[in-house]
Amino acid sequence: MKCGTNNGLLPGSWSEYVKCAEHYVAIKPKNLSFSDAASLPLAGVTALQVLGKYKGSLEGKTVFIPAGLSGTGAYACQLAKNIFHAGKVITTVSTSKIPKVAELLGQGVVDQIIDYTKQDPAKVIPARSVDFFFDTTGQAMQFLSLMVPSTSLIVSISTKPSATTLQASSVMRRPDNPRIPWFGRVFLNGGDALRRLRAWRWGVEYMYWFLDPTGKDLDTLRGYVEDGKLVPVVGARVDMRDIAKVREACELTYRGKGGLGKTVLEVIRT
Repeated sequence: MKCGTNNGLLPGSWSEYVKCAEHYVAIKPKNLSFSDAASLPLAGVTALQVLGKYKGSLEGKTVFIPAGLSGTGAYACQLAKNIFHAGKVITTVSTSKIPKVAELLGQGVVDQIIDYTKQDPAKVIPARSVDFFFDTTGQAMQFLSLMVPSTSLIVSISTKPSATTLQASSVMRRPDNPRIPWFGRVFLNGGDALRRLRAWRWGVEYMYWFLDPTGKDLDTLRGYVEDGKLVPVVGARVDMRDIAKVREACELTYRGKGGLGKTVLEVIRT
């Protein structure tokens, strides 16, 4: 990149300094380093907001969160058990990561671990037994048979949103007021409608969720962290000046395989 290069939807994430409205920020948890705290906002707030979409209480319910040691999945599993008091939390990880689940998330947080390299969750989890499915892997439609009819909910962050959802999301709140072109609206709305229809035929509610960044939710997470109910999982800390390591970390994150939790790029090492 060079000066003037156009970035993607979320430019500025590597900036040393950023100008931000008060609405979006909160005080850092006193028991976290700046490096650990940097892993909290995007994944943590996303998990908190998604779990909050269930109508009613998740207490005693069965919650399925694939990729439990991913950035978002690690926070979601902890929040589901420790804050929302889910009765059963199910997750998937690869063989080598199974011992790390309890080590990193805490004893008793996850009730059932499925090795997705050896078992198909659709065959291991009983049909019509899951109340809430947090789709972190783009498999929302593959596990419809697992959902409790009439009352269950699937929330995805890994499929595609409707054009209406995307247009109203935080990524479109920019000074230039970008608009989705008509052909994009047709494609996105059609795909979302099809997924909702497929879910409806199984008696399941489906929705896509975009993070809505707020300082209020960050402050809520700060309280959970300080109370010991939520622990960041940082798999790698990379000096931003080490371009080779930065590239390696980004490629690992992009592949979505092999990493643990969040990767933090450290602008200033302390």
